[in-house]
Amino acid sequence: MSEPASENPRSPDRASAALNAAMLLLGGAVLLALVVKACGAQPGEAFAAFAKGAFSSGVAWGQTLSRALILTLCGLAVALSFRCGLFNIGADGQMTAGMIAAAALGTRLLPAGTPWFIGLPLLMLAGMLAGAAWSLLAGALKHWRGVSEVISTLMLNLVALIVLPYMVSYAFLLQRADTSERTGTALPDSLQMRGWDGTSFHSGVFLILPAALLVWLAVYHTRAGLSLRATGLNAKAARACGIPVRRVTALVFAAAGALSGLAGALGVAAFGYLTFEPLYPNYGYMAIAVALVAGLHPLGVLPAAFFFAVLEVGTQAMESRAGVPHEVVYAIQGAVILLLLARGVHLPGTEAAGTAAETGSRE
Repeated sequence: MSEPASENPRSPDRASAALNAAMLLLGGAVLLALVVKACGAQPGEAFAAFAKGAFSSGVAWGQTLSRALILTLCGLAVALSFRCGLFNIGADGQMTAGMIAAAALGTRLLPAGTPWFIGLPLLMLAGMLAGAAWSLLAGALKHWRGVSEVISTLMLNLVALIVLPYMVSYAFLLQRADTSERTGTALPDSLQMRGWDGTSFHSGVFLILPAALLVWLAVYHTRAGLSLRATGLNAKAARACGIPVRRVTALVFAAAGALSGLAGALGVAAFGYLTFEPLYPNYGYMAIAVALVAGLHPLGVLPAAFFFAVLEVGTQAMESRAGVPHEVVYAIQGAVILLLLARGVHLPGTEAAGTAAETGSRE
C-alpha cells in the first residue's frame, strides 16, 4: 500500500499549501497586471478599481463573502472527491439540482406561511438530497457500467442546464403563478435569506467555517475518512486490506453532491428566486481551481475560496470602472492551475484511478 500522505514528499502538506497560496497571490497579481496592460488599461487604475469593488463597502464585502460561501461548499465537494481518487467535476450540475429541488419545495410543496426556522432547513435538506442523488447517478454509472466519472459528471452538468429552463417553463413545475411570462419562480418572503442592511451578506455565510471543519474532521479524524484516504491512495490495496471500496466511493459521491446541492439551495434562498440561468454560472468549475490551490485540504479551501471570490468580484468592478473585460478572471484561473500543475501538485488516486471501477465492480 502507498505510504501515508504525511510521509509522501509529493503529497500536499501544510508547507506545500502555504507555498501554493504564496504562488497564487504573487502569480495572480503578476498575471492580472500583464492582462490589464495588454487590454490597454493602466494597472494602477485597474487595481484600485479591483480593491474598491471587492472591499470598499458593506455591499462589496457582502458580494465577496456570499460568493466565497458557494465556492467553499463546491470546493469542499471537489476536494473530497479528488482525495478519494474520484475526479468528480459535476459540482455545477449538482448545485443546479439543489437549486431546482429547493425552489420546488419552497414554491410548490411547503404550505403558505411556513416559518423560516422550519422552511429554510427543509430547503437545505432538499438541496442536499437532490445534489446527492444527481451525483450518485455518476457513481452508479461508474460502478455498474465502468463509465469514467469525468465523462458522466460533465455530461450531467449539461443535462442539468437543460432541465433547469424546462422546469421554469411550465406553471405546474416552477413557473410563477402570477404571470404568463416564462420568468421563473420566487420564494415566499419567509423562506428568503435577505441580505443585511441592503447588502448580499446573509446568515448562510456563517456556514463557511463549520462546513470546512466538519469535512476536515470527517476526512482526518474518523474511520470513514481513513478509508476514504486509503482508497484515494490505492484502491486495489485498500480493497485487499478489507476496505469496502465500492461503499466508500458511493458515500463520497453522495457527500460531494450533498455539499454542492447545499450550495444551490443556499443560493436560491439568498437570491429569493430561480430563473432560466444558473444563479452562479461556472462556479462548479471554478471550485476545481479552489480545491487544487488548497492542496485538497478542507481547511485550505477557505482562503482559496475567498481569493477566487475576491477575484470574481474585483474583476467585475474592473470591467465597469477601468474597462478591463471580466473574462480575464478565467484566464487567470487557468494560468494559476497551470502553475500549480507545473510545480507538481499530487492528486491522490492518480496511480489507481483506472482501477476504481474494476475493484468496485468485482466487490
